[in-house]
Amino acid sequence: NLWITAADWLVWHDAWNNEPLTNIDPEVLEANVSTSFRTMHKCSKVFKDKPGCQNVADEIKHQVEEFKPYVPLIQALRNPGMRNRHWEKLSEKLGFQVRPKPTFTFQKCLEMQMDEHIDVISTVAEVAGKEFSIEQAMDNMENQWKAIVLETPAYKDTGTFIMRASEECSQLLDDHIVMTQSMTFSPYKKPFEQRITAWESKLRVTQDVMEEWATCQRSWLYLEPIFSSDDIMQQLPVEGKRYQTMDRMWRKIMSRAKDEPRVIVLCPDTSLLESLKECNRLLDQVQKGLSDYLETKRAAFPRFYFLSDDELLEILSQTKDPTAVQPHLRKCFENIAKLTFMEDLQITEMFS
Repeated sequence: NLWITAADWLVWHDAWNNEPLTNIDPEVLEANVSTSFRTMHKCSKVFKDKPGCQNVADEIKHQVEEFKPYVPLIQALRNPGMRNRHWEKLSEKLGFQVRPKPTFTFQKCLEMQMDEHIDVISTVAEVAGKEFSIEQAMDNMENQWKAIVLETPAYKDTGTFIMRASEECSQLLDDHIVMTQSMTFSPYKKPFEQRITAWESKLRVTQDVMEEWATCQRSWLYLEPIFSSDDIMQQLPVEGKRYQTMDRMWRKIMSRAKDEPRVIVLCPDTSLLESLKECNRLLDQVQKGLSDYLETKRAAFPRFYFLSDDELLEILSQTKDPTAVQPHLRKCFENIAKLTFMEDLQITEMFS
């Protein structure tokens, strides 16, 4: 290991000093310096009976010890978060221009006596590192959303679709809103303030859209089979028109989702949010009108109170078919199990 490490050290040392500073990987540099020092320290003891080998080990060890104090300086200058604004700040504090050009080597840094300003350089690099963490977190969040899409399977024979959002989508939305909120309190947010604000707004609108969409879909799924009945449409003309208006809006929204299923592209849209809110407003009016209508039917025939809304609607949506009452007779009348209907729909028998 003595000769391999010594040869490696000479090559590394020359490269670190004379090649462009941008070529240096600070993590690899620190690891190589530590490994070289340990190896030479060990070799110095192992070869105490071989002066020639020991001298080589001591010489390389001495070079490593001389280079060690420069490691924090190189790590600071090669901080991955260093941007133009940081180099400008550093130049201002040092009183001379510092730029990571191809000709900018570590040897050049030593000639400029930058090692005497390690505290200033480390402070600027630390800020750059903190800002870089925010930048990376923002990039990671945006990249994670690229793969999140809505499923839009066709729904029965309606000619339209329904929306299915994965559990991952909901969890990611909650996590990223919390993460973005925490960034707004960071003292290092300034370079990304507009980006953070815009991203938080995007997530908030997406969250509102998903909530309104889920509410709208639940109501639509309930009302769609009801207002597919001509009987109900005739008995509730006002609610029928409101439902049809909402249904047209729903189909447009679902067609749009089918064409662009990416959540972070589709959902952060205030116009989509307003459309869904309008759909929910119409659906609330339709459901209220429907409830009032069912109440009038129960008031006219109190035994309908024994039936649920869905059961009563099943009867009312088939007013031209009196036999539709058959499945619900046991609930309406305690001692009637079924009726016998003639071809002209006259009732001739009751069965208890």
